[in-house]
Amino acid sequence: MIMLLCGFYGIGLILGIKHPSYFVLYYILASTKFLGFIDPSSFIVSGIEIGFFGLNLITIFSIFFKRRWYVIPQETQWFIYFIIAMLLYGIIKPFLDSNSSLYLALMASKESWFYFLFLYMVVYRDRIDNPQLLKLIKFLGIYLSSIYIIGIAFPEFAPPLYYNGRYIRTFFPTYISLAIFLYAIRIKFSNMRNLKDRLIILYLFLGLFLASHLSITAMTIVGFILYKYIYDKQLTLKKIIITRFSLIVFLCASLALLFIKGLYDEVVINVEGIITGENNSLSSRDIYNGFRWEAIDKQKEFGYGFIHQSSDFMKGVKTHGVNRFMERFTVIDSGYVDMLIKFGYVGTAIILIVLFSYYALGFFKTHKNPLSLAMSIYLTQYLFINYTWSVFTFAHGIIPGVIAFHLLSSSKPPSIQNNINSNI
Repeated sequence: MIMLLCGFYGIGLILGIKHPSYFVLYYILASTKFLGFIDPSSFIVSGIEIGFFGLNLITIFSIFFKRRWYVIPQETQWFIYFIIAMLLYGIIKPFLDSNSSLYLALMASKESWFYFLFLYMVVYRDRIDNPQLLKLIKFLGIYLSSIYIIGIAFPEFAPPLYYNGRYIRTFFPTYISLAIFLYAIRIKFSNMRNLKDRLIILYLFLGLFLASHLSITAMTIVGFILYKYIYDKQLTLKKIIITRFSLIVFLCASLALLFIKGLYDEVVINVEGIITGENNSLSSRDIYNGFRWEAIDKQKEFGYGFIHQSSDFMKGVKTHGVNRFMERFTVIDSGYVDMLIKFGYVGTAIILIVLFSYYALGFFKTHKNPLSLAMSIYLTQYLFINYTWSVFTFAHGIIPGVIAFHLLSSSKPPSIQNNINSNI
């Protein structure tokens, strides 16, 4: 195990310093648990996972080997300063509040360290091969979809780290969603009606559906429709297209309610359940997060920062369960609850405003091109997915989000417009 860990770190360090483009690919593959065969998070010392934590330290360390590493483009430097400020706030606040030691707060912050991948990509922006990066994301989308599709009939053929004997779980379905938007660019702007790309899109959507994350599946469908059908080829929204599409959706929904037996009654029951708070899924989620909401209510404005489950503060918190997800404040399936615990209402609002002032750049004319618009739509869906899946504070959202923002901020209209088929 020690030799494997040294090899993992050694390869990362060599690539991080000498071959930035390959390091980014290596980092992404590591996040997938090397396609389901090697798990960096299995490297544990004294109960602390050091695999990804060490990889993120290598990411930061490698930055300083770039000549004039501190020269950062103005359009992204404030984003980086903000991420660093957010991390420092989360680490220092529990110490100042006497809720935790700096060491434990630092350990609790390690999930957010995945944001440092973006800093690395900005520093080495001139040495990162974007076409190569795009190819890897498309490959991962197809590969992960294949795992879900093949796993229906032959789960035993899934990579060992993706199948636990009961269900298939890959790392991460967000890569499938990102790949869908890359293929959406090809089928929208290609001069030829490429049947292969269209079949791949359907294949990716099937894989995403089988991943059983309803929020990301639904939002990817909405985003794909918006990009492919509502924006025209000049990337503008036409009233006639919006009107026509709205009428088609209304007509299809009406016919479905009329002719699909029981659909209308089921929709009414679900809507009433959400309005009255009696929806089983939402109610169970509220119960599950009960102790977290109680804690949020006591620190509404600015939250608690990064609280480790071993801190003295957590020993005084009455949790409502015995499983490992209810022994800590951090929660993976309620993103806004997780953010409110860490940063409070004020901090969460500031984070969302700052993130999306950058993530939405692809919607504006001065930055808009086929790739940047697709990436902005992909990132915008995080606002809705975060309700049921913590995409702003966990690796499954941070890493694909960082990749998408890098592609957004580094894309240039001429190169994208003229080379859709070769680069995308």
